[in-house]
Amino acid sequence: MTTIIISSQQMQFPFGAQTNQLIGRLIWSNTSVARLSEAIATASAGFNGTAGTQFETGNIDPANNVPNLFGIQADPAAPGAQGTAYRYAMEQLAAAWQSFWTAAAPYVEQLDNGQMTM
Repeated sequence: MTTIIISSQQMQFPFGAQTNQLIGRLIWSNTSVARLSEAIATASAGFNGTAGTQFETGNIDPANNVPNLFGIQADPAAPGAQGTAYRYAMEQLAAAWQSFWTAAAPYVEQLDNGQMTM
């Protein structure tokens, strides 16, 4: 397939600009899902504390209360519960996204003319 060149001139071609925005955001979303999946796997590799606390901030697991980049708010009554729920939801989202992306990728590629407008 060849790339379709679509103008991003908002005033003259609003649907062209909207198409380019959509394609750019889909590509960004695909990259984000992959990065988040990798980050979750990395944070979990070798972790031996209470499951889920590796994603929580302000958790009350004293042995594993380390700073993290996820920022999931811990439930003081159930350390790890919110982190575990986060991981599960992200894994389900990643699986669903992968099914979508497998079907959509050829069309995204055809419409991607490199104009990553957000």
